[in-house]
Amino acid sequence: MIINLALGIVTLSVLLVTYRVLRGPSWGDRIMAFDFLSVNLVVLFALIAVRTGYLVMLDAALVLSLLGFLSTVALTRYLLLGRVMK
Repeated sequence: MIINLALGIVTLSVLLVTYRVLRGPSWGDRIMAFDFLSVNLVVLFALIAVRTGYLVMLDAALVLSLLGFLSTVALTRYLLLGRVMK
């Protein structure tokens, strides 16, 4: 029952953060919301793995967390410097 409640709360959080990513007042707000969205999706994948027993979801959560971090760094560098790589 607790896992189902947590799934509902995290799903609601994903929907609200998705709205902030799409309608953020500035690019900085959108990047922060995107980072929070990736963290929420990692938690959602982990909760689904616990509830269903599919351990492959934990691998997907690990890959998603790495991609979320790298894309947040790349978007921030692009916003601040105008380029991603040197």
